[in-house]
Amino acid sequence: MSSSSKDHDLRTSSVFSDPTADIILQSTEGTLYHVHSVVLRTTSHFFRTLLSLPQGASSSSVQLRDSSDPQMEVKPEIIPTHEADGPMDRVLRLMCGLPIPRWTALSEILTTLDLIEKWDAPGPLSVIQASIEGHPLFAAHPLKAYVLAARFGWDDEMPGIARRTLQIDLLSGGSDAAGQAYEEDLCRLSSRSLLRLVTYHDRCKGRFREALEGTELFASGNDEPRECNCGRNRDNYPWRMLKARLLSEFNKRPLGDTILSEMVGWPEAAACWRAQCACSQKYYDHSSTVANIKASIRNAVEQDFVA
Repeated sequence: MSSSSKDHDLRTSSVFSDPTADIILQSTEGTLYHVHSVVLRTTSHFFRTLLSLPQGASSSSVQLRDSSDPQMEVKPEIIPTHEADGPMDRVLRLMCGLPIPRWTALSEILTTLDLIEKWDAPGPLSVIQASIEGHPLFAAHPLKAYVLAARFGWDDEMPGIARRTLQIDLLSGGSDAAGQAYEEDLCRLSSRSLLRLVTYHDRCKGRFREALEGTELFASGNDEPRECNCGRNRDNYPWRMLKARLLSEFNKRPLGDTILSEMVGWPEAAACWRAQCACSQKYYDHSSTVANIKASIRNAVEQDFVA
């Protein structure tokens, strides 16, 4: 498209309207972005290559000012792109060192990243990388954050992001809308990245199971046979039921951050705290058992992620 065609459909960006700029990029909505070629060359490998190609005076390639004749005015030709205003405005702002609008949806970040990757702009990419662990939109979508970290090779950020994925049941099987979304995200991972994530989740689950079934913290429930001080045999059925519920809930959400608060209303927990011998001695100490469950959760999720 030339600069003289369909002028009534074109409008100039209020941010990128410098009349001295020697490049004009056009979005799919018809917005014109006036940008200096030196900025595009230094911040984007794509434009560095594009602007290095031979330019014919009558071709559709961009026409730059002749630096040997500063008096010669050459009207920049409009370069149409296939990019929408949203991501294009944000990426150009990042490339030019300008503030960007606040992100309101993860989709905005994803479309911006797609354009950053297409234009091969390492500076803007590093800005997104620096925010991936702390931004609330990434915190709300940990699996998508992991997919992005794997896609761009952000190994330093991987451990923190992987830990956040523990709030997700990777093996839910897509039985609901959330499960189907997780399944789609997992399909975007390479086999190596997927294996690392699944292995990490399994190690955390295994560590928690090992603690609950051991005698170091839960001897009163796992030592068999167990006798009361009065000499009667103890039936550890209440503890076995609570342990099964704990493992089931932890497998659904290996982060384990909601177990202690939710356990207050579990019938298995109530039965465990009520269990006592005929001599009225309690089988399990409520306070110490809860404290040991809390410690077991903490130790389980502190597993190192192998990047």
